[in-house]
Amino acid sequence: MNFKKVKILGAGKYLAIIAALSTILGSYVFAMFSGTAPGSVASSIAIFQGLDQTFESADIYGSTLGGTWIVYILIILLIIFALSGFVQIIGIKSRAGIFIFSLFPLIIGIVMYLVLNNTIDNLHIDYMMTVVSDPPIIENIFPYLVDIGNIGLGLYFVIAGGVIGIISGLLPREESY
Repeated sequence: MNFKKVKILGAGKYLAIIAALSTILGSYVFAMFSGTAPGSVASSIAIFQGLDQTFESADIYGSTLGGTWIVYILIILLIIFALSGFVQIIGIKSRAGIFIFSLFPLIIGIVMYLVLNNTIDNLHIDYMMTVVSDPPIIENIFPYLVDIGNIGLGLYFVIAGGVIGIISGLLPREESY
């Protein structure tokens, strides 16, 4: 008898896809919370919309936050966060990739959740919340704010994407039968 080896996707690959889609939905399609300015919402789109202005005003914020280098580190972390959903797709092949790039949405999502529930308050975090807030591209449509209390559905998607991604990183990638 000839038995052919059949390779199927392991559970880790499926979870990597779900984690990436969840993070992308939460970061871009759904708003994470109503923004810091009236009529604004928080999403990863805002990071890229105001990127030039953020770099131009780094000196002003730097004097408040303790140095311009702190502002640049926060900007870089937010850019990595904004791209993490797309990079999580690498997790289909790489357990390390999904694990590392699931930490960013998980940690930033938890920090935002704690700030919105008034558990923590810090100038650096307030600056981060301001950077992710911008007027929506299409008013009341994109990114869409589904407000659950004072927290948007997108934030739950981001945290779920981080958790699922970390679980995916712990699971095997290929199984042969």
